[in-house]
Amino acid sequence: MKTKLILLISIVFLIACSEKENGNNAGIVESEIQQEIQINMGDTLRIDLGNFGDEEGAWIFEAPQFAKISKIYRELSSSTMIYEYSPVDHFIGRDTVGLILNRGSDGASQGINDTTRICIITQ
Repeated sequence: MKTKLILLISIVFLIACSEKENGNNAGIVESEIQQEIQINMGDTLRIDLGNFGDEEGAWIFEAPQFAKISKIYRELSSSTMIYEYSPVDHFIGRDTVGLILNRGSDGASQGINDTTRICIITQ
């Protein structure tokens, strides 16, 4: 009987946690495409995401499907963050990337997450 009760409590706990996580990410997943950028086949796209403090940053939450390169890096000589994208060889079409940009941290708070989705059109 105790084993069944522990199993039931564990299942309820797991369901409650997974629903909470999905609720927090709903705004991120449902964000609309905010920018379209065109590049030529074989080119590498570099997008300046702006300046970020030491405790701020950027992350990819939705990876592009047709990327050979898809990464975010911080320039060594400044606080600028760059998103870099290169399509797979011979790809022509649309690809979408979703980014989370975290700014406004004062060291004591987490800062504010802003999301952006970019449609990259390779010609």
